[in-house]
Amino acid sequence: MTKQRNEPRISVNKMAQYVTSRATRQNQILRTAKFPPDYITAYYREAAEAVARFLASDMTDFAILDNAQNALSQKAATNVYETRRIGGNIDALETFAGMLDDINFGGATPALGATTAPHLTIKGVSISVRPEVTLHLQKKGEGLVGGIKLHFVKTEPLDAEQAGYITAMMCGYCKDHLWQKGAALPDHCMVIDLASAQVYPGVKSTKARMKEVENACGQIASLWPSVTK
Repeated sequence: MTKQRNEPRISVNKMAQYVTSRATRQNQILRTAKFPPDYITAYYREAAEAVARFLASDMTDFAILDNAQNALSQKAATNVYETRRIGGNIDALETFAGMLDDINFGGATPALGATTAPHLTIKGVSISVRPEVTLHLQKKGEGLVGGIKLHFVKTEPLDAEQAGYITAMMCGYCKDHLWQKGAALPDHCMVIDLASAQVYPGVKSTKARMKEVENACGQIASLWPSVTK
């Protein structure tokens, strides 16, 4: 039975792609969001968990990455899909290992993000942001908070424009749901894109981007009932 979401819901990475895409691609994104294949969320599970745990260790516990790669290498695949999935996770870990010099927490202390987290809701659309890692900083006695979003899909590398929208939405998420930890700090909302091997820092100007996201959410909410598989 095909899984169907009755209410508008989309991931933050797909939302960024939607805002920057033409109509044909936008329709594809909406179809996948409304009728999500089971395999997408689990494809990079091992790599995502290892990368997040390593980042949360303040990038000091290299055994996390080594153990994850060794476990994947020893895993027996039962079909072609699983063979490709294991290879994709190993490739992602190897790519990440070559990006470490580009990652800078700017003096912030990292922590694992919540396993389940509330969504950023705009114009009736639920945007799943859930930073894999949160960043915490004290400045002049004030708590500040940011986050790191990971992106893995090799066939859909992000560009700087898309990453900018993601960091803007992450800043909005911090304002709405992490305010107890401190004020949202745009500079400390970043994207690590394993598909393009790029680290994108947070954008300082979020207002205009969030207005475009708001407009896109209004469009998505109105189109959602008519989206068919």
